[in-house]
Amino acid sequence: MTNQQKEKDAVLMLYVLYATFVRRDVEILEKRYKVDLYQFNTSKKFYLFYAFIKQFFFLLFKLHTYKAIVIQSSGYLSFLPVIFGKIVKKPIIIIAIGTDCAKLPEINYGAHTKKILAWFTNFSFKNASLILPVHKSLEKSYYSYKKVKFPNQGIRSFNKKIKTEIIEMVNGYDTKKWQNKNSERIKNSFLSVTFAIDEIGFYRKGIDLIIEAAKLFPDYYFTIVGKVYLKEKCPENVHLINNVDQKELLEIYNKHTYYFQLSMFEGFPNALCEAMLCGCIPIGSNVAGIPDIIGDNGYILKQKNVDLLKELIENLSNNKLTPNDARTQITANFPLKRRENEFLSHLKNQ
Repeated sequence: MTNQQKEKDAVLMLYVLYATFVRRDVEILEKRYKVDLYQFNTSKKFYLFYAFIKQFFFLLFKLHTYKAIVIQSSGYLSFLPVIFGKIVKKPIIIIAIGTDCAKLPEINYGAHTKKILAWFTNFSFKNASLILPVHKSLEKSYYSYKKVKFPNQGIRSFNKKIKTEIIEMVNGYDTKKWQNKNSERIKNSFLSVTFAIDEIGFYRKGIDLIIEAAKLFPDYYFTIVGKVYLKEKCPENVHLINNVDQKELLEIYNKHTYYFQLSMFEGFPNALCEAMLCGCIPIGSNVAGIPDIIGDNGYILKQKNVDLLKELIENLSNNKLTPNDARTQITANFPLKRRENEFLSHLKNQ
């Protein structure tokens, strides 16, 4: 370790799962800080009490060594850090990712559908130093994609008196890693990359719509990549591929013409942006950050309705958008450098 590395301030990153978006943020912070990782393991419900005890003693003895704590999502994992942060005056930054800003009991989705978890989530947001949602809609928005009991979504909808500063910090993407290879694409091909291992995921990720679209267009080519729960046998024109590494995923993106992101709720979907960088023309739901991601370089399904999706797909025969249009939308608006600059600036100012 060099003297320069020894002199770096330390930052603690808390997370539940070490997902790709967590790894990306760690790499950003490592450009300026020494980053320690802490997993709040709640993979099984009975782990929760143990996770709190373990975290309590870790913070008791280690919090003073950090410049700040960054937490990926609000909930159980953020409760003790915001309390300790208040006591010892350490900045606590929460990155709001989506599920911590949602309440959709229709599909049993969102932290705010569960009373106890909602309390922990709201308490953490209220007592954090700074909240960085991945899209402005997670602060406050009106949900119109489907008729729901709670159309007002977002942090301020569930925590009306919150005074914590909330600043949008959109995701950013490696434009060199995800390339449009200008290869020949399968005609009338549609792709979705997802993780939907249960019935909640099946509806939230829009897999139900993709299956219906495949039935309506038997001559078209549909691909779903990832672990997927299915309620029925897929039509023959739906091709299921299990999880693949990112090198293979790059090739899959480049074989398909269109990309589906038909989620019922999604903060700022990574796979959509990766697919667009690889030249897939996007078709997305009118939910949270998806319309802003797509802009004028793709298509928006205004409401969750099979007939509207059928009409949209039929009209693709008039499509004038190109793979380069989709790619440029991301390179111009959501490069990795943008998130890097904003993230490091926020942390510096704490």
